Amino acid sequence: MAKIVLINPRFSVSFWSMTHSLDILGREAMVPTAALSLLAALTPPEHEVRLLDEAVEPLDWEAIAGADLVGLTGMIVQRERMREIATQVKALGKFLVVGGPWITVQEDYLAGLADVVFVGEADQTWPQFLAEWAEGNHPARYEQAERTDMTTLPAPRLDLLKLDGYLQGSVQVSRGCPFLCEFCDIIVTFGRQPRVKAADQVIAELDEWRRAGFGSVFLVDDNLIGNRKALLPILDRIAAWQREHRYIVSLHTEASLNLADDAELLERFVAANIRTVFVGIESPNPAALLETRKFQNVDRRQPRGEPDAEAAASFILDRIHRIQGKGIKVTCGLILGFDSDTPDIFESHRRFIAKTGILQVMVGLLAAIPKTPLYERLRREGRLDEEDFSAFGTNVVPVGMGREQLTRGFLDLIAEVYEPAAYFDRLDDLYIRRRFYDHAEAVRVPNIPRWLRAKYLLISWSFTSWLLVRLLWRVEVKDLRGFYLKRLLNYVSHRPYPMRVLDYVMESVCHYHFYRFSRDMAQGRTGVVNTM
Repeated sequence: MAKIVLINPRFSVSFWSMTHSLDILGREAMVPTAALSLLAALTPPEHEVRLLDEAVEPLDWEAIAGADLVGLTGMIVQRERMREIATQVKALGKFLVVGGPWITVQEDYLAGLADVVFVGEADQTWPQFLAEWAEGNHPARYEQAERTDMTTLPAPRLDLLKLDGYLQGSVQVSRGCPFLCEFCDIIVTFGRQPRVKAADQVIAELDEWRRAGFGSVFLVDDNLIGNRKALLPILDRIAAWQREHRYIVSLHTEASLNLADDAELLERFVAANIRTVFVGIESPNPAALLETRKFQNVDRRQPRGEPDAEAAASFILDRIHRIQGKGIKVTCGLILGFDSDTPDIFESHRRFIAKTGILQVMVGLLAAIPKTPLYERLRREGRLDEEDFSAFGTNVVPVGMGREQLTRGFLDLIAEVYEPAAYFDRLDDLYIRRRFYDHAEAVRVPNIPRWLRAKYLLISWSFTSWLLVRLLWRVEVKDLRGFYLKRLLNYVSHRPYPMRVLDYVMESVCHYHFYRFSRDMAQGRTGVVNTM
């Protein structure tokens, strides 16, 4: 038997970290990293496994020192902390194995520190390594010959996680994406043929999160709708499960924009109680979308030739509003720095965002991740900055403007997007003018008995009061506290569906993180954090 410690490093403050909001909500992290609990489930029972997620608790160096084997994972934004931890682990003389998204694309990042590297999926290679390691005969690099069959995966070991530190649970339904986006590493890691779990697996995992007391679960797929045929029966099972449990668990996920073109799929999302979907919009600039092979965001009916920027933006806006019209909140990613982007892209993005009604907009700089088609193209063109931590926030040398101009425009745009008035104007457009949630309420509410609706309402009002007090207490800027309260009172005056008052307060809590994060960057209190 071996003592195994698996580590997930903490995140720096970023768009996704939600640090300033989590402080108000009394949690340490948004969701657990799926890799740790899955690897634990894949570990033969004769081994003792300890999971250490630095996002929710300090690393236990005594446990690490006593381990026979230490595993380390991490994404791109965690790479600096990965190196720090790896250095400390090796100073203790421990055997270190590393894997995950960053090591998959930058295999030599921890050269001289990692004893074994796992590239890509490790569902088959992890048990294989453990057997070979026990025999004292193993290679230094593992890569699966075949993609994982998702139906063979065990349920993650939630019992090994510090669950009270997370705001949401996490379930992975599928891996892979059928599209060709030039900058994306998902198709490098998981391939272009989406593989899907069985419905029974998904329901079992949702049930485990429900029993653990979680009312919100993130479906962490990079594109949930990548395999529509396989997804439909799963959504039907989830919808039945939601009706059985009276919609006690809200779901959130990521999907491509073509979701809006599938009325049947949209209705299945509503029935499954999927409340939020993150969409990679990237740009309203059609030339940029074609350049980066984001064809799913382009209207193929337009005549060939110079793309019409206004028509392209309208095409995307229409699809965003279709999704919102079903009661599903849209969040999105936008990118600056494509080859076709010129200095007017900042104003173009600003106008576009204002029209969308999208509250949480992840604006990032185009970055070239190793092994992606973009990275290989820019390497050939001599346009890669090889410094790991560039002062400009990206390793891409742009062609449409100078690097300083691109970075400054990025910082200014983020700050403006999260100015209180701009954010709450989008919020009120969505919640007051369009009452986007009406359709979803009409689908779900009739399935909830009146007595239970009353109970939900009492719980909602109680939590709303607690959350509002926490928000006003934690926000240090007096004018901002007053602004939040004023906009909430205005919302209530429009007589919304009562349960949505909690949502409005929650959106205010979310705003505080984005406001702090964007202002700290724009005013130079932190470095340039480019969320990829």
